[in-house]
Amino acid sequence: MININKHAIDKVKLGWQVHQTAKQFRQHQSTPFNFVNAQQAYLNTLAVYAVNDYLKRQGIETDLTGSDSWDPLIQSLANIADLKVKRQGQWVKLECRPVFSDTSFVYIPAEVWEDRMGYVAVGINESLTEATLLGFTQIVTKEELSLSQFQSLNDLLKCLQPKGEPSPLVRLSQWFDKIVAEGWQTVEALLGTPEVSLAFRSGNPTTVKRGKIIQLKDHNLALILDLNQDNEQNVRIRVKVRSLASNTPLPEGTRLMVLDETGEPFLDTQAGNVDHSIQTKPFQFIEQSEEKFTVKVVLGEDSVTEDFVI
Repeated sequence: MININKHAIDKVKLGWQVHQTAKQFRQHQSTPFNFVNAQQAYLNTLAVYAVNDYLKRQGIETDLTGSDSWDPLIQSLANIADLKVKRQGQWVKLECRPVFSDTSFVYIPAEVWEDRMGYVAVGINESLTEATLLGFTQIVTKEELSLSQFQSLNDLLKCLQPKGEPSPLVRLSQWFDKIVAEGWQTVEALLGTPEVSLAFRSGNPTTVKRGKIIQLKDHNLALILDLNQDNEQNVRIRVKVRSLASNTPLPEGTRLMVLDETGEPFLDTQAGNVDHSIQTKPFQFIEQSEEKFTVKVVLGEDSVTEDFVI
């Protein structure tokens, strides 16, 4: 059972044993021309160990020795700090990046931007005796990422929840009153850049757009809802799925469906091999009608669902 706890222990002691392992990894890279890489391998080892220790305390299954970062040969070829983690019955990679306490940025090399479910910033004190898990993010768009862009560790633990746990019912009418469910944020905050608003035809409308990160087969995608309320309190909705990186297409075959209360799809669209986004046609409900619908995003055998009520 995963322990999602606001007061979860996020400090880890770095004892003699992990330092011995880090020294062994460093020795594989210790040449007069490779000093920087050797030091990075040492710190990466400490960071991975700290995240592994933390997750095990929370009841999450990990495979430390099976991670690429625990293989001296692979570590000598790349700046990696991955940890294999069991998520919803499948092994995924979580990147654990070390950072010293005197900096506000985390360096995340471009070579680890793919094939990762997310990234944990790990603060290491100057004496290398203690590590502090500083935050978690699923979004990486540049090599130096500000610590202010990292979310809490509770967000990491929620991402690792087993399937089958029902998602909370999101009440969309509250979005017009600036009451937004946890996990949903402005598109600017989600993507890092403004997105052109989807156009609706109606008189004097009120428009709200929010999005959240979803994950399918280790692909981090953005699910976006665009709401439009007219003078008669009708709410028109359009749903969109797009890649977080503007230059990366969606995985081919990504399918976006909207289901009614009986579970039957009434809108369905699918990504081709070059589509960066897919979206539904607009559909309409009366505000406060208490009508419910479900958005389902599918890729192969993996799927994510979000339940909504007007």
